[in-house]
Amino acid sequence: MAIQLYLRSKLITLCGIIGIWAKNKSNVFSDDQMNSALNVMQHRGPDNLSFKTYANVQLGHARLSILDPNPRANQPFCSNDGRYALIFNGEIYNYRELRNKLPQIDYKTDADTEVLLHILIKFGKKGLNMLDGFFALVFYDHYTNELIVARDGIGIKPLYCYEDEDKFIFSSELSPLFSFDTEIDLNHKAINYYFGLTYIPAPYSILSKVKKVFPGEAILLNKEESCSFFFKERNNHPNSLSFEDYSQRLRSVLTKSVSNRLIADVPLGCFLSGGIDSSIIAAIAIKLKPDLKTFSVGFDVPYFDETNYANDVAKKIGSQHTVFKLSKDDFKQNFTSFLNSIDEPFADSSAFAMYILSQKTSREVKVALSGDGADELFGGYRKHSAEYRMQNLKKSEKLALNLLATFLKPLPLNRSNKIGDLNRKIQKFNNGLNLTSAQRYWNWCNFISETDRKELLKEFQHVEFPYSVDWGQEDAHLQADQKLVLPNDMLKKVDLMSMAHGLEVRTPFLSWDMVDLANSIPLEYKFNNYSGKHILKETFKDVLPDSVLNRSKKGFEIPIKAWLNEEISSILNGHLFTASFIDKQGLFDYAKINELKETWGSKDFGDRIYLVWSLIVFQHWYQQFIIKQ
Repeated sequence: MAIQLYLRSKLITLCGIIGIWAKNKSNVFSDDQMNSALNVMQHRGPDNLSFKTYANVQLGHARLSILDPNPRANQPFCSNDGRYALIFNGEIYNYRELRNKLPQIDYKTDADTEVLLHILIKFGKKGLNMLDGFFALVFYDHYTNELIVARDGIGIKPLYCYEDEDKFIFSSELSPLFSFDTEIDLNHKAINYYFGLTYIPAPYSILSKVKKVFPGEAILLNKEESCSFFFKERNNHPNSLSFEDYSQRLRSVLTKSVSNRLIADVPLGCFLSGGIDSSIIAAIAIKLKPDLKTFSVGFDVPYFDETNYANDVAKKIGSQHTVFKLSKDDFKQNFTSFLNSIDEPFADSSAFAMYILSQKTSREVKVALSGDGADELFGGYRKHSAEYRMQNLKKSEKLALNLLATFLKPLPLNRSNKIGDLNRKIQKFNNGLNLTSAQRYWNWCNFISETDRKELLKEFQHVEFPYSVDWGQEDAHLQADQKLVLPNDMLKKVDLMSMAHGLEVRTPFLSWDMVDLANSIPLEYKFNNYSGKHILKETFKDVLPDSVLNRSKKGFEIPIKAWLNEEISSILNGHLFTASFIDKQGLFDYAKINELKETWGSKDFGDRIYLVWSLIVFQHWYQQFIIKQ
């Protein structure tokens, strides 16, 4: 058995896993290939980079030490007899409770890794359902030559798999796969999803041979078979409790979840955007950790800046608060490094703000709590309120809305000022009047129109919502977001951007108990006057300032158009957007790209800013990973 070990001294970034199940032991990777793959992923965990080679299996790990930083907890972590091995990326918050279930074990560490190993040894795949936390893991039985590859039930941690006739490769990121002898064929269905949603939903990835493991999915590999199964399913059965009973449970379950996520052997803080979700988490956390540090990011464009709300919350709860104000210069200075951190095309524009927030926060703490997940659980997005309103519209209201939309149609559509943004919302809502609930949802999820996509892509494909949802349920839009937006956009963004700066982000709203409770709450408790998160606001109104409780929902966005205006000419006229390069690349119609160049400054450019941004991100990724192959 070959063992390679590389030690680092500082606590810097998130963990990452990499490995192979070879169909024949001659197909395992060389030490140089494994070293190369680990080095590509070094930013995720440079405390320790190591791998082990068995007959036909290799397990590699890049570690960030959050619990028990001692090298004895390094991975791959093996049982005393050498039969079992584990690599995993994540945190198991109930590991101390699980440890008590196996008191006979002579534990050598105080890390969740060792507890997780013994839970899987004792309970096998059933042990996956016992875990409260987030993870991507690989569990190996050397004697039976059996492997379990699994991703947490919410999808907080990413996990990619590549398979061909010779091998099965698993990785926390797409980028290390380019270190191996793998087929690099682009997935055109994924490209069509990307140029609609601005991200690629599981199971698809930008590469044809690579799939993303679904949240709650496990893959079993042995000599006889290769199969996948789901070990975690969401509960969506409203109970007949009163509003007050649900409110009490909500406070209790969320407080416990926050408490569990405050366990760390390194400095810990909290993101504080000034919205309902992060404000609640910060208010709970500071009661348990009075010296809590909170962090916000703001912008030099007033319409996008919301730091005044975060300041109000920090003042009320008494946290040590820091605001990072971003300018056009910050954007320019970090633009290339930000793009370099993206392992597959991902064009949620708020990722840049998360990148800078993580960069600056990581200089103060190594773990940060966030409010992610509450929107999808409690109806926090504008499309949730719009759908709730849509289902209760009277005929007279529909007629009045149609007349208003017609009257406002000549006005510009954009997200950079109140009038343009309001008109954009009215037009989008009006366009959904004659659609089914499922059609409206998919239409509202896509930032780029199908018309633009048809004109841009040479291999256009019509793509639809990729998951199964009972659209007859009144909360179908929330369930759809938990399957689509939460793991593929929001959690992907947080993992991708925080991992670039050595910051572990924990999400108390996404404990499994919290998700089950939220999904059991009737929809009428979540909405009041068509405004979402009603039960959240009522439950925690005692800890939040009125300015936050009464504010309207605003997405976490950056002023892309304002920041890009000066640079757009040089970007769109650069090598990656020339007619010759586009023709050679063979993916896009240059006529559409030329149209975008010529119309950039027009007042009705509207949401096509997302098409331009998606193209910039894609072309940079293409140059970084495809041209260099």
